[in-house]
Amino acid sequence: MNFYRVYFFLFFVSQSLISQIAPGFGDLGSHHYYVSQLSNSKDSDFQQIIELYEIYIERNPSNIIAELERCKFIGNSYYDEYEGYNLKYEETEACIKELFEKNPSHPEVLIYRAESLYGIERLEILDKAQEEINKNLGNWLDIQKASINKMLGEYHWGEDNNRLALKYYELAQKQNKDSDLSLNIAQVYLEQKNEILAREVLLDNLRKDTILWNLNNKAQILLDLGETDIALELFDEVQERDSTLVNNSEMAKAMTNLNNYEAARSFLVKDTVNEWSRTSSLQMLFNHDLKYSKSRTALTSYRSLQKNDAMDDFFAIKRIRLFLKNPFLLWNLSELLNLFFLILSIILIGIIPYLWILPVFNLGLFLKSRTSLSIIKPKLNFKWGLKHFWIISFVYLVVQYLLSLIFYYEESIAALFGVNSIYEESEEDTIQLANSMIFFILFMAIGTVAVLKKNVLSCLYSSKLSVWKSIRLGVGFVIFNLIVLKILRFFVGFEDFELSQLMFSATAEIAAVLKTYGFVIGVLSVAIIGPIYEEIIFRGVILGSVEKHLGFIAANVFQSVLFALVHFNLTLFIYYVLFGLITGYYAKNTDGLRTGIILHALNNFFVLVLIYFFL
Repeated sequence: MNFYRVYFFLFFVSQSLISQIAPGFGDLGSHHYYVSQLSNSKDSDFQQIIELYEIYIERNPSNIIAELERCKFIGNSYYDEYEGYNLKYEETEACIKELFEKNPSHPEVLIYRAESLYGIERLEILDKAQEEINKNLGNWLDIQKASINKMLGEYHWGEDNNRLALKYYELAQKQNKDSDLSLNIAQVYLEQKNEILAREVLLDNLRKDTILWNLNNKAQILLDLGETDIALELFDEVQERDSTLVNNSEMAKAMTNLNNYEAARSFLVKDTVNEWSRTSSLQMLFNHDLKYSKSRTALTSYRSLQKNDAMDDFFAIKRIRLFLKNPFLLWNLSELLNLFFLILSIILIGIIPYLWILPVFNLGLFLKSRTSLSIIKPKLNFKWGLKHFWIISFVYLVVQYLLSLIFYYEESIAALFGVNSIYEESEEDTIQLANSMIFFILFMAIGTVAVLKKNVLSCLYSSKLSVWKSIRLGVGFVIFNLIVLKILRFFVGFEDFELSQLMFSATAEIAAVLKTYGFVIGVLSVAIIGPIYEEIIFRGVILGSVEKHLGFIAANVFQSVLFALVHFNLTLFIYYVLFGLITGYYAKNTDGLRTGIILHALNNFFVLVLIYFFL
């Protein structure tokens, strides 16, 4: 007790003359020092130190810094950094609030008050601080202004206002040249898609920041920007000082970029010792081995993964990929069993279409027995029947199923069986998204060929309307769709309304195709092939086959509802139903699918142009 009192008294005596100039105390007067002095008898020590602060404040009522340090001591003495929890939160908040009410214009008080708040409440204090800075320029030190501007930058970055965030970050950096905000500024540049400036600001301030967490983040950003050598130097520095901060998967990525696949593998192996993330680490190791290691090494990592979690490759997709790498690797019994489950699941998919085909067939029999045949007399000259409906349904389900297994296998297994996996966004995701859409379009187009016989081909190019009239009608159809979407907006309540997203549910996929393969491939797949096979399926096979059993009106509603459902967008369900009803109407009234194909193609082309030029 005497130790605290002597040093505390001597310190405050020495500081009393300069406390209004210096923004904080020296070591013996700051809350940091007293927090460090708390022993196992924490409650007793805490109360003694609080008494020392109160004695000094009572003797020096004008020393605002002493009151501020008292609040900071209360806030930090029982703060658990690991849990992010403060047992003295209420006392801290009361202390800050009281101090702010008494000294609402003091720079350090404003800074501390802002640091204790979040969201709009913090912004209100920061705005008040800005007003005080403008009114009393002489009372604010540059370092204090920098603190306010840094917090303003953080607030606006969190609100996705990159322009304002960048403005305040750069201003704070100028006002406090000893600090390093290059990481914050670089992150804003990356949000603005300005990789050149992000790289420049990091490289210009590479060694300025001594905080390990920031250095590690700089290294990861530089790694993504292609500065592999510099990133590795930073990773080495971080590892020397604290190896727990090093991200082995990032190091593996760096080694892979340098074509040092063995070194990359060694980093991935290190991660497999962690019990809590072993499955995801073994997944990354196997994926690496599948690409870069010998086939037997890949088989070893594959079997380690299956031993760790037998459900990870339940449908043998990973084993099939390994088979394609080396067909001569022997399969064990569990791997063959997984292959059997894959084949069995595809066979079982063939049963699913009967869930909607049998009701149509039985309802048709019922109507024919109870009503006059004129009600359900076919009006379409299409030769498709329920057999073709089953074929196209099976093709659609199998393609969707294979799509999930080939492109999103680990995510699908995780959803089905709860297998742990780590999903990390990368540039490859855009390519994967584009490839998955191209895969779906091509295989659906190929599958559609299975229902195209000589006796049905004529309906594809026949129409009572000329091509030119169909094109003019298609332009009107696009305008009509825009009006429908505008009206739907008021009933459904779209937020952040974007026309292209409403016009087509697969905006992300289209954007990925355009980015990966360009505008020509985008037009070919989305605006030509897609509309052709969709019109054949919905306004041809489904409408034509169901009409024979339920009549045109019921069949048109049926195919329109299915058309809306397969777009997986309940918000726009009504829009897609109307789309299907209109194109179904023209299939009947033009005696063919050509007009519907042109309407559909022009609509998709319009969306494609919107995405290409405006997104």
